[in-house]
Amino acid sequence: HAAEIGVRDDQIMVGGESAGGGMAAALCMLSHDRGEVNIAYQMPLYPMLDDRDTPSSADNHAPNWNTRRNRKAWKRYLREAYGTDIVSCYAAPARREDYSGLPPCYTFVGDIEPFYCETVDYVRRLREAGVEAEVDVYPDWFHAYDLFFPTKKVVREAIARFEEHYQYAAAHYFAPQKKKEGENR
Repeated sequence: HAAEIGVRDDQIMVGGESAGGGMAAALCMLSHDRGEVNIAYQMPLYPMLDDRDTPSSADNHAPNWNTRRNRKAWKRYLREAYGTDIVSCYAAPARREDYSGLPPCYTFVGDIEPFYCETVDYVRRLREAGVEAEVDVYPDWFHAYDLFFPTKKVVREAIARFEEHYQYAAAHYFAPQKKKEGENR
C-alpha cells in the first residue's frame, strides 16, 4: 500500500537507539532471511546486540547503563535462554554468523559505554561480508550521551553526521520489493 499513502517501498530504512537499535539490526536479518521485504538502509545507534559479555560490557561502571543494568535487561528479555547457546540472532544480532546480504549501515557509539565493542564489531563484520558500513566513535561518551546532552557542540556535530548519512542514504540506497503474484507495479 506504499503508493496509497505516498511513500516509496524501495527505500525502507530502519533504525533505533539502544535496544531499539538491536531490534533494527535483528529486523534487517529477519527480513533478509525471509526474503519478503527488502530493507534499503539501517541506522542502529549504539545498539544492544550481544547478550554475552564483551570487553566493554563485562566490567562497565559508566553512568546510565552499565554491566549490572545490561545483564538485568538481557535476563528479562531472553528469560530461560539467557546464558545459553540457544539464543537466536533475531534476539541478539551478534550471534549471527553470516552478515552478507544485509543492508548498508551507519551508526555511532561512545567509547566508554557497554555497547562499544559489540557496535564496532557489528560494523567490522558487515564490512567483512562486503556490506557498506560506517561507525563514528565518540570519546568519553557513555550510553545515550546524545540524549543527556543534546546542546553540547559534539552532540550537535554527531546529530549532523547522522543526518548527513540519512540524506546520503535517501539519495543513494534503494531496495526494490519483489512483485507478488498478480500484483502490478
